[in-house]
Amino acid sequence: MDNLKKDLDLLENLSKKISDLIYHNDFSQISFIDAQRRALIERIRESEIPKNNIKKRIGKIVENNVENIKIAQEKLIKLSENHNKFNKRLKAYSFTK
Repeated sequence: MDNLKKDLDLLENLSKKISDLIYHNDFSQISFIDAQRRALIERIRESEIPKNNIKKRIGKIVENNVENIKIAQEKLIKLSENHNKFNKRLKAYSFTK
């Protein structure tokens, strides 16, 4: 996390330098600083890809869990309904004896 914060701070500083250079009509260093900025953006993006992949995997797991819970609840309701029907039949048979 510290590296990300440092990279983001550096990115902000490079962007400010470019802005200042443009303001002062000094275009000589902009392409060099912009190349550094682009490389830094790519490095940040690459370092965040594993985190995004993990987030996607966790999101998928959560979706699957929600679906599994829904299926389990439906099965539980069916079992409960069947159990109640069985109990009613059992009571009906026991009263006929």
